[in-house]
Amino acid sequence: MARPSPLQMRNLVIAVVAALVAVWNVTQGGPWYLTAIFGVGCVLALGSAVLNRAG
Repeated sequence: MARPSPLQMRNLVIAVVAALVAVWNVTQGGPWYLTAIFGVGCVLALGSAVLNRAG
């Protein structure tokens, strides 16, 4: 398996952070729209990591 590029690593880190913040927001009773924004950010970061893979 090929090593992930720095761009992929950045996108994966952002996806994990966005997911953690979304979970934190839900557990703290934050607004639903912030959870939705972080969820969309997580999906977009994961999609970008997949699309930026080599080959």
